[in-house]
Amino acid sequence: MRDKAVAILLVFLLSTSAWADRAADEEAVWQLEEAYWQYVRNNDLANYRTLWDERFVGWPGFSDKPVGKESIGAWIAPLHANPAETYDYTLTRGAVRSFGEVVVVHYLVEDFMRSAESGEIIRQRDTYRITHTWQRNGDTWQIITGMSGAQASKSN
Repeated sequence: MRDKAVAILLVFLLSTSAWADRAADEEAVWQLEEAYWQYVRNNDLANYRTLWDERFVGWPGFSDKPVGKESIGAWIAPLHANPAETYDYTLTRGAVRSFGEVVVVHYLVEDFMRSAESGEIIRQRDTYRITHTWQRNGDTWQIITGMSGAQASKSN
């Protein structure tokens, strides 16, 4: 009976530890998603590109076909072309789920332009659905695939 109790306790402790590891991975990846958008806002393509695995393939909303890492930042420079405007965004976390060495993230991003002079929102762009799949790569995480598109209108 005692061996059975020890076995049950061990299983409980291991499952609790695994849950904590998954939760930590999910939070780490969500922090990287937030960094992703800070890099976009700051037009920091060098750091932005570090988030992507070399073999990445995904289907971003700006493309009519899947793209690799070499094309993934093409949409950022035009956001910063007009010095009278600054790019900004808000994120709404949908779901973050760890599967061990892979974490899948779903969220909404609402993006807009602000006046560089006053900081006021001068143009709403759109709301997009984002899905990224991140894979552990050594001590960090990198995006291995993803997809984005405009948020569908709500119908009554």
